[in-house]
Amino acid sequence: MYSIFSVSTHRWELLMENLGVTVKRLSQTRWSAHYDDVKPVRASFEKLTSALEKLCNPKENVDTRGSAQMLLSAVCDFSFLCYLSFWCEVLQEVNITQKYLQTVGLTLEKCIVKLQGLKAFLADQRSEIVEKAICYATTTCKEMDISMERRGSVKLRKTMPGEKAKDAGFTLPEEMKSAMFEYLDRFHHELEIRSQAIEKILSMFAVIQPNSLVVATEKDIRNYTPKLTEIFDEFSNEDIFREIERLRRHLEADKISVEEAKKWTALQFLEFIVKWDYVTAALCPAVCPVGGFTPKICNLQTEITSDTLRAKDWHNHITEKPSMSMKKYLRRA
Repeated sequence: MYSIFSVSTHRWELLMENLGVTVKRLSQTRWSAHYDDVKPVRASFEKLTSALEKLCNPKENVDTRGSAQMLLSAVCDFSFLCYLSFWCEVLQEVNITQKYLQTVGLTLEKCIVKLQGLKAFLADQRSEIVEKAICYATTTCKEMDISMERRGSVKLRKTMPGEKAKDAGFTLPEEMKSAMFEYLDRFHHELEIRSQAIEKILSMFAVIQPNSLVVATEKDIRNYTPKLTEIFDEFSNEDIFREIERLRRHLEADKISVEEAKKWTALQFLEFIVKWDYVTAALCPAVCPVGGFTPKICNLQTEITSDTLRAKDWHNHITEKPSMSMKKYLRRA
């Protein structure tokens, strides 16, 4: 649709004159582009068809008339109208979710909660989405005098004595319902797979999640750490446990409440560790009499947030060598 109207300024001006809004280019990588493309068509469908009818005017050139007639025939269709309403409803929720997932510093727990919310929407509103799409398509077809018959050749099945006409196959609305239910179920299944993958990662790094660092019991911490040390064998369970205790003492000494610390991201914990020279104390035990501040947690947090740190140039606060990432700096230590 965008490709037809964007070919010439004449077509684009005609579109703006009738719709008042622009249609968007479809992107394969930006989910928001999918919703932005569907939304104006759903909201101004009658105005869009009016613009296409004007492009079918004999005064237009052959290419313009041919493109407009082809598109007009495609959109003035019961199946198209069903999917238009269907995807507008689904993509609106997807768009809200994907924008939230781009929030800087978002934790894995919040990602899972947001995905679970999207899954709940697909499960709870499953029937309503489909029924609303059928109702919208039926109403629009009646108002605009669009045929609700299936296009193309119809293969008639030979009926046996006692069979009714409906036994020969699905009607078009029934066929559309079946297809839309299948799409929703497939989408829900894909979300379930991705949620499980994120939960697996969260379970692996559970020991350094904000809630674990601040309020988890000793028993919980000792249950979490083996999952991490299986992957990162350079860390020991006891070292991680001692450093979590040390972190809690510093949080208490700095008068940071438990509730406040629970809201911190991994990056904020890393900043706090750097602020109180956990790394320096480990690198210079002879200078720092406290000593023993091994940068285990700092290294673990860096594994997750090193890209964010490089983007924000946080390594400039730690070392005078801007070209060296914090991750490499800690490993050299």
